[in-house]
Amino acid sequence: MKLTGIRWSRRTAGIGAALVATAVTGTAGLVAVGFGEDGTEWAGADAPVTTALHTVDFPAADDREVTIPQRDTDHFAMVGVTWANPKIDFEGTISVRTRAVGGGWSGWLPLELDNHFGPEPGAEATNGKARGGTDPLWVGPSDGVEVRAKAAGGRSSDRLPAGLRLELVDPGQPERRKAGAAGAGQVRHERLQPVAEVQALEPTPTDPTPTDTTTTEPAPTDTATTTAPPETAAPTPTETTAPAPTETTTPTPTTSAPAPTTSSPSASPSPTTAPNPIRTPKVVTRAGWKADESIVLDPPTYGTTVKAFFVHHTAGTNSYSCVDSAAIVRGIEVYHVKSNGWNDIGYNFLVDKCGVVFEGRKGGIDKPVTGAHTYGFNTDTAAIAVLGTYITSGAPTVVQDAIAHVAAYKLGQYGNDPYGRVTLVSGVNGKYDLGESVVMNRISGHRDAVATECPGDSLYAQLSGIRTKAAMMSGLALTGLTGRKSGTTYYSRGSFTASWSVGTPSSLINSFEVLVDGKVVVTTAGTARSAGVTVTPGAHTLQIRGVHRLGWTATTTAQAVVGDTTLPTFATQRGTR
Repeated sequence: MKLTGIRWSRRTAGIGAALVATAVTGTAGLVAVGFGEDGTEWAGADAPVTTALHTVDFPAADDREVTIPQRDTDHFAMVGVTWANPKIDFEGTISVRTRAVGGGWSGWLPLELDNHFGPEPGAEATNGKARGGTDPLWVGPSDGVEVRAKAAGGRSSDRLPAGLRLELVDPGQPERRKAGAAGAGQVRHERLQPVAEVQALEPTPTDPTPTDTTTTEPAPTDTATTTAPPETAAPTPTETTAPAPTETTTPTPTTSAPAPTTSSPSASPSPTTAPNPIRTPKVVTRAGWKADESIVLDPPTYGTTVKAFFVHHTAGTNSYSCVDSAAIVRGIEVYHVKSNGWNDIGYNFLVDKCGVVFEGRKGGIDKPVTGAHTYGFNTDTAAIAVLGTYITSGAPTVVQDAIAHVAAYKLGQYGNDPYGRVTLVSGVNGKYDLGESVVMNRISGHRDAVATECPGDSLYAQLSGIRTKAAMMSGLALTGLTGRKSGTTYYSRGSFTASWSVGTPSSLINSFEVLVDGKVVVTTAGTARSAGVTVTPGAHTLQIRGVHRLGWTATTTAQAVVGDTTLPTFATQRGTR
């Protein structure tokens, strides 16, 4: 079988490219520019990418060990091994060596055997196509391979699974055209800045409490653009369009236990999109990373809500270039569909080590799409996978920020606090029994639901901080007003100082707003804890509203305030003898 669609260049594979990203109705419109061997400027074309899968059956061998000797192959960039029975949790080792195009052979690389199983039985019409398998491993442009598989020793039941098959994925590469040619349009050149947000969402150990009484306009939201690998072309907006964030207060979290995940999700029509207090994260859409839609045969299925958000890693190398991230995502799609036999890529979102977020399974980023990511808990949940392995080293800050934003976006749409906990019901017999109720964090690791090491010890340890970054505003309270108080009402000559406190770290707060009679009259920095206020004569209400950097809002209860040019005198009642 010949592989088609891949055109590798050793020189250009690692060269950064200029890229412009423009937000269009909640999605990122991307125009990519790179440079050819002769320095000629090229732009990504709009044509679809041709992907391919090359498979090799393992030779007959004993039940304990088998190899595929060194052999030449057509081009591939991702490798894995599958076997016939998807329910087998193979214990042993499978390792590969690959030969780089025009280069030498790598050392032996282990394939991750932490089986994920994917969709629950009956959840997707796999028609007997489902196979067990390793995680796919990105190896870069290659044209040779050697494989060895060995069963774990010590027990007579340890055997190699039947139907072992080598999977070589060609993720393809978009056609290119000279920039400035017909249809290329004008491109403003910028250096590639592969970050999800310019400012990190890092809580500070202690929060300063300066007083800011300046009356200003509300601070603008972070408009940092998310860049994508330079092979992507400008996508047409797709079903990922999401509603604009509202300015309403944060909804009350739901705490009711969900129905068992064994219930079949609805296939169509797509559910109505609920208002979302969180601004839409910038993502590279499926059109942007050139998903192979021809291999996705069935429409997406939907739950009714998003009650929890699971964090994964894809395993494999961390030394990939973010230039290749779109190809890696495309390779995972091909592997999940053609090798594992699933309907589509399993994850709802993916994020590379540079913090660039990619749309995963189709159906709409603003909808409760049922994925194939957390076996037994796929319905009414969502998931993101970080490209790479995070066992001994944690994810960079930009990756943590991206996870926090996407998690807040998915959970916040349904009024669920990312810092909270939820009861889920297992849909299979696995780490938990079928029908067993399990209390989990709203943002959990894959290992919390499935017997796996995923998402790696180091990334798992970072989830607490990610929950803090994603959490709703907490503990906002009006602590005092200058002036005189009678009962529950404050009286002032017209100008006074309002003070407040909050539990959320200042570094996560965009601003505070002082509302008089429901209208914003003062906006302060997120570090402020007081502000000067002026009111006209008469009765008023006063509130403080906090605005989180991700879009969460919290508002204090209304405080009665009376403005008067002359402060009233309140008689003090004396006791009698």
